[in-house]
Amino acid sequence: MEQIILIPAYEPDEKLVEFASELKEAGMEALIVDDGSGEKCARLFEACEKLGFCVVHHEVNKGKGAALRTGMREIKERFPDVERVITADSDGQHTLESLKKVADACRENPAALVLGGRFRDADNIPFKSKVGNGFTRLAFKIATGLSIHDTQTGLRGFPAASIPDMLNVKGDRYEYEMNMLLSLKGWGMPFVEVPIETVYIDNNSGTHFHPVRDSFRVLSQIFKFISASVISFVVDYLLYMLFLYAICPLIWHSPLPSFAVPVSYMAARVLSGVVNYLLNSRVVFKSSGIRQAVGYAVLWLIILGLGMLGSYLIRDLLGWPGLVCKICVDLPLFILSYFVQREIIFKKKRAVSSK
Repeated sequence: MEQIILIPAYEPDEKLVEFASELKEAGMEALIVDDGSGEKCARLFEACEKLGFCVVHHEVNKGKGAALRTGMREIKERFPDVERVITADSDGQHTLESLKKVADACRENPAALVLGGRFRDADNIPFKSKVGNGFTRLAFKIATGLSIHDTQTGLRGFPAASIPDMLNVKGDRYEYEMNMLLSLKGWGMPFVEVPIETVYIDNNSGTHFHPVRDSFRVLSQIFKFISASVISFVVDYLLYMLFLYAICPLIWHSPLPSFAVPVSYMAARVLSGVVNYLLNSRVVFKSSGIRQAVGYAVLWLIILGLGMLGSYLIRDLLGWPGLVCKICVDLPLFILSYFVQREIIFKKKRAVSSK
């Protein structure tokens, strides 16, 4: 089988049956996951089954991410020879024409994640959707360096061989789809975004996406990285001040020797570096081992050397206070450290997946 359409559905309306009928007429295979919609929606899923589609049921609502994983497991078991999986929403926002465009892009890019991108007709976008996607798009760009126009789209196509990777993506609700995008670099999977028709029913009133609440959910990994950096920053500066203004005066009487600044910088950096590594390896990236530890140690030594040299030169040449020197040096070094950690040190190597 070339492809199968995976549709997670929670409390759908007649649009689900209409969409399923269009898929049937187009000769497409589909698997539908009832995510605990209850008896009031039972007739709709029965109608889909009468059309010849497989319907899997959750007894209670578990969330879109959980429904997608359930569907992928069923596809892997029931359709072991399928080449591609295309996910689509059940609320009428994804037209058959848009689905065909994603399917065509999947054929042209068999190893890529294909995204059906909306939000190109600004005048027709509901305010809630515009704000929600704009916020997540900007944060995603800052966190990963990838430019994806529609980070919230549910219309996605990917090779069936990547299902094992997809099943390992965390998140049971809408954060699952963002976590999938956050995993792209670690997998080494390319992505392709194709423009699709933007359809909103009743100003998108039926959506289960809540911009504020769910944006925080999908950005949890980004917030963790920022939080780890802030914690390490605070630890670094508190220790720096402790060494420079408390411990060093106990060792050397006033006036302090010029090397008190780099010595304080090094001592603070050692301890804050240990804190930062533990947070990033165990909480943020969840990638630890000898390779990561060695890579971080090398980066730490480079940043340490540049920081000490920079602080020393700026203070001697310009006569600025120690804290001001540290800020001027640490800001560009922080940016450098962030990109190196994201792109090299904690980048996970993708395991080879098979059908």
